[in-house]
Amino acid sequence: MRFISGRLLIGLAILVVGVLLLLNNLGLGIEIEIRQVLRLWPVIPLILGLNWLFLSFGSTSAGEGKRIYFSWAQFITALIVTAIGVIYLGRNLGLFEVDTRLFFNIIWPVVLILIGVSLLRGKTGSEGSGGRFAVMSGINLGGKQVWKLESGSYFALMGGIDMDLSHAEIEEGETILDLTAIMGGITIKAPIDLAIIYDGSAILGGVTLFGQEDGGIVGGRRIEHNLSEDTKKIIRIQARAIMGGIEVKEAR
Repeated sequence: MRFISGRLLIGLAILVVGVLLLLNNLGLGIEIEIRQVLRLWPVIPLILGLNWLFLSFGSTSAGEGKRIYFSWAQFITALIVTAIGVIYLGRNLGLFEVDTRLFFNIIWPVVLILIGVSLLRGKTGSEGSGGRFAVMSGINLGGKQVWKLESGSYFALMGGIDMDLSHAEIEEGETILDLTAIMGGITIKAPIDLAIIYDGSAILGGVTLFGQEDGGIVGGRRIEHNLSEDTKKIIRIQARAIMGGIEVKEAR
């Protein structure tokens, strides 16, 4: 359950500021110092961070019971965003003095470490004759013609890869697609009834599976889509987006 979205929170904040400024400009007895209003901007990341911190712990339905999960990516993002809100709000209100340079001197090395870990993880079993790379270029795979999908690594650096699985021949068992997008994007169009195990992570980017999104400073999601005991063909997607985006959407 998501208590409040970033879009809703920012929209409400802008609405309140606009109404207050309008009343002030119309001379309706409300005197507002714009700088006093804007100094409260850290309330937005503070509320978002606390919301994400709570949402990093949850449960999903698994058959007749429930499975408890913990999202480390969302937890780390929540801690960073909450810390930004607390530090800047406290400083703006004069509650304490904080050297923000020290904070960001720690954050950016941590982000680089997470990027390195993200690039090193995965790729297990993805070796195969499949795989392509796009560097400052674009690649289109699949479409209306029948083609054979095989395990492999797909890498996009400041480029894009579009893959259409609508008419792909998929062998029984697991086909592993290892996807990495750095300052670029990878899009996969797949039939909605295709069995997919999706394990995606993002750092300063976004990953999406059939409309379910994660992203921000650090984001991550693991989803088992359309699996059953009788499933014979499975696509396992290992995705990582760094300052880029990876999306799996329904083929139409």
